[in-house]
Amino acid sequence: MLNQWALPFLAVGACTALMILKDLFQHRQPIAIMNLIWPLTGLYMPFIGWLAWWYLGRVPSRQAKLAIVLAQERHLKTRWHPLFISTSLSAAACIFGGMLTIPIITLLNLYAFDPAYWVQESIFVAISLLVGLFFQYLALRQREKISFRARLLLAFKMEAFPLLIYQSGIFIFMTLALKFVLNHQLNPMQIAFWFMLQLALIIGFIFCWPANHFLIKRGLRIAV
Repeated sequence: MLNQWALPFLAVGACTALMILKDLFQHRQPIAIMNLIWPLTGLYMPFIGWLAWWYLGRVPSRQAKLAIVLAQERHLKTRWHPLFISTSLSAAACIFGGMLTIPIITLLNLYAFDPAYWVQESIFVAISLLVGLFFQYLALRQREKISFRARLLLAFKMEAFPLLIYQSGIFIFMTLALKFVLNHQLNPMQIAFWFMLQLALIIGFIFCWPANHFLIKRGLRIAV
């Protein structure tokens, strides 16, 4: 029964990502890192990711607006546009964090190490945080004319808190999935594992939204 839900959901996510990727060859983004983040958004948000891309990223006038105007106009700070873009960056960092964590855990298991779930999650959080800081740094380097140290510090201030909140959502969901769905096994060879991870990213997105709203409303974060 679970696979009947999992396979279509995963397949539509992959198709959404591929459609966005195809579009990006004709609609390159002003902020370069968004060329990577948009397909990843479609991967864990089937169809909804495509609608967001169509409305926010595909039209050149909206690209410029998101890249420049949203960082400057106060009356737009609490609208959903910058919130979605900023939260998508945190999500992309978590996806890359997961892609790097899974081989590490598999390698540890191969050499007879069996790290506890909280250890696996700690590795996941640490790698995701580093990736998120790198993504945010790349966006700031293209937009902010400040020193390397100031740019890195600003990236940390902007990304650390929402990414930790995002990870909290993933941790809570995967803990429940591990107990009630995955039979206490995190097995990348199972379709159910990837389906649960895809749903966990959506839950993390929901968790992270208020955190980004808080930061953007107070001028502590700007949209990517």
